[in-house]
Amino acid sequence: MTTNLKRSEAATRSELLTTHSYTVHLDITSAPDLNQKTFTSTSTVVFDAHHEAETFIDFIADSVSDITINGQSLDPADNFDGARVTFPVTAGSNTLTVTGQAVYSTSGEGMHRFVDPADDKIYLYTQYEPTDARRVFANFDQPDLKATFTFSVTAPHDFLVLNNTAPTESQTSTPEAATTSADTATTSAVTHEFATTERMSTYITCVCAGHYVGAHDTYTRGDLTISMSVYVRASLAESMDADNIFTVTKQGLDFYHDNFEFPYPWGKYDQIFVPEYNLGAMENPGLVTFVDSFIYRDAVTRTEYESRANVILHEMAHMWFGDLVTMKWWDDLWLKESFADYMASLALTTATEFTDGWVTFALRRKDWAYRQDQYPTTHPIVADIPDVEAARLNFDGITYAKGASVLKQLVAFVGLDAFMAGSRDYFAKHAFGNTTLMDFLDALEARTEGRDVRAWADAWLTTTGVSEISVDVETDDAGIITAATVSQNNTGPHVDRPHTFTLAGFNLQRGAMHPAGTWKIDFDAASAPLPKLVGTQRPDLLLPGHGDDDFAKMRLDETSTSHALHSVTKLQDSLDRAVVWSALTNAMRDGSLSVSSFVDAYARSLGRERHAGINAGLRMQALTAIKLWTTDVEGTLGTILGSALDAFETAEPGSDTQLNLAEIVLIFVAHSATAVVPGPEVVAARDFASRILASGPTFEGYGLKVDNALKWKALISLVVLGWADEEDIAAQESRDRTDSGVMQARTARAARSLPVAKMRAFEAVTTDTSLSNNSLSATIAGLTAPVSTPILEPFVDAFFEQLESFWTTRSNEIAKRLVLGLYPSWSTRREYVAQRTDAWLSEHGTAPAALRRLVTELGDDMHRAIRVQGAQASL
Repeated sequence: MTTNLKRSEAATRSELLTTHSYTVHLDITSAPDLNQKTFTSTSTVVFDAHHEAETFIDFIADSVSDITINGQSLDPADNFDGARVTFPVTAGSNTLTVTGQAVYSTSGEGMHRFVDPADDKIYLYTQYEPTDARRVFANFDQPDLKATFTFSVTAPHDFLVLNNTAPTESQTSTPEAATTSADTATTSAVTHEFATTERMSTYITCVCAGHYVGAHDTYTRGDLTISMSVYVRASLAESMDADNIFTVTKQGLDFYHDNFEFPYPWGKYDQIFVPEYNLGAMENPGLVTFVDSFIYRDAVTRTEYESRANVILHEMAHMWFGDLVTMKWWDDLWLKESFADYMASLALTTATEFTDGWVTFALRRKDWAYRQDQYPTTHPIVADIPDVEAARLNFDGITYAKGASVLKQLVAFVGLDAFMAGSRDYFAKHAFGNTTLMDFLDALEARTEGRDVRAWADAWLTTTGVSEISVDVETDDAGIITAATVSQNNTGPHVDRPHTFTLAGFNLQRGAMHPAGTWKIDFDAASAPLPKLVGTQRPDLLLPGHGDDDFAKMRLDETSTSHALHSVTKLQDSLDRAVVWSALTNAMRDGSLSVSSFVDAYARSLGRERHAGINAGLRMQALTAIKLWTTDVEGTLGTILGSALDAFETAEPGSDTQLNLAEIVLIFVAHSATAVVPGPEVVAARDFASRILASGPTFEGYGLKVDNALKWKALISLVVLGWADEEDIAAQESRDRTDSGVMQARTARAARSLPVAKMRAFEAVTTDTSLSNNSLSATIAGLTAPVSTPILEPFVDAFFEQLESFWTTRSNEIAKRLVLGLYPSWSTRREYVAQRTDAWLSEHGTAPAALRRLVTELGDDMHRAIRVQGAQASL
């Protein structure tokens, strides 16, 4: 069975075929019976063949019962291998029908089935990107063989059924599989028929079914009317927040219509929030799917609402970049993901209440890109993708965040008006078609004067590595700048990229950092003089990257670093603060700034930094510092916990700041499990967690809302510390009978510092193939929680011994979760883990490339941790 479709095979098939239409029928009446593992799928595809040949259609299924090509029946035993149906074609028009039994998924790939523990209701949804449509119906599963699709679905009578298009009619029937036995949830079914789609790729077709509930609205713009809906599980109905979602959706539609001047082409605009989703969201036209953790049952900070709005706008950008105009193959995945990431942030800051959205982008999205681009496995934005397994791993920080950052630099380079005009031409010329990089550059070049777009693309899109920019100045005794230069280096192969950014100066006066001037920098050499600065007073802080238009690690000089560490919260503009924190974070990761210096600065910011996005980003960096980089876990924890508790005492009740501080204490205190003699800050933090767990709905004396999310954070930390046990877990689980509560309880049980608990958890995740994607991850999270004794160490060797079998025996999604989740970054024997990693790579040169890439990146993180820890002594 061959499941790894190669680019060469796809190209051959594209040269042979022109696809026209699919008619797909799915019978999911078996869904309520969990003993039934399959559903019936029938797919009829009409296509032209350019000459007589033999080819194949993709279908990963339990079995195939019928194959008919141009009226001729083929024997499935001879023509189906579990993943492909082979058949002959004649020159001209052909019609193929394939019927088989597809498999319900618990991994989030294909047709996922979920039972809500809150009410036992059933939910189905499909997720296909890049090539999992073949798990649901037979199709040519590659992006350039576009066609129209007409779906019909037979489902239990009480299921809501949704598709990319609006329903045309429904008909009640009694399917052959239905009985009146007690084991069958329904004795009647309804067949739902849907309108034919526009031409589109297979991976963005979608079917959702189950006991979903919805809210409805309408968007009107001139003669254009779009019906809109939001759907969630029944148990989430009270938390749906449809008005907020509709508001952002309408703002986005206004923004994209204003800028793209191409009317939304997909009819309705449904957005459905589904359980156990592997992604943040997916851009299925007319039926966008989102992970339902975006439906907030418990209190969250403004950052979470901003994140949801950004994802809504990201998927909406895909209606044009990706759905309307689609890359020919996954090499040009950036043509949709980079553009959607950039356009979403632009729309967020321009059209919604989140006018400061670039702040979160600067500190969190770019950080992802910087990390990804420094791995040995980094790749150009325009990547070389030989097969679909490689494509799966290219949904990464390069394709999304670096691509978006580089597009922001492109806009600074050519101007926003030219960029938008080129995009409009691109849509008009290639609507419902497929493109490559050259097609977009042709459109942009026609709208750009005085800028060499192709040279820019060569420097930014076809190279690897992060540019590192530094500004060096010399001064006289009075502090007057006598010489200044700007330089760039690259973490990968040498390349001098064109950079356009703003340098800003700041002086500390009367307790605040005040602007001291800005200078536009435009250079494309290894270094260049900056005569504009000569003769000016040297500012306390020189900040390259003011406005964050460039993609580069900004290196602060020694004087600027000192002022940044002590006065970053005194900068008035939150984007400037984000750029400074980004520079400090990169310096710490590279070993040129001590972890203690960064942590001290972070601790000083607690309670003073008001931007929720900055706080969220810094919390992640501080956690990584504790897990991987510091040589003084106890001291680092004491500094952070002490400052967080002090700031919590004076935080505004009910504010984002107060919630963030409470979460910091509850999450970080778990890492004190290794403390030999807990300091007073750790003791106070443990007491804080105990009081949160015992609290009523409001934390007495502070006005903090104590919901299930906070209680689980407190409980899991206390379990790790041995201050809570099974009785406490069961009690909290009984209070929170949601799917989230079930997963948190699973994590808590695996987090117990008992050898038997760890052994059971490890055995479950490595052998129990019935675990769903989320159940697997929840168990791993508990298994790898901090421990006070070396009870996890036996799993280091066990991990490497089973590593390759994860990939060969599990689906891609489950295998990836096992590899990333179980990798022993938690081990106290870091040198040993690094050696085992290197040895495994050396001994498994023929292992699947996707697996080797993951292991290489994990090993690089471990080697970096060793280097950073080693550098601390000299800082």
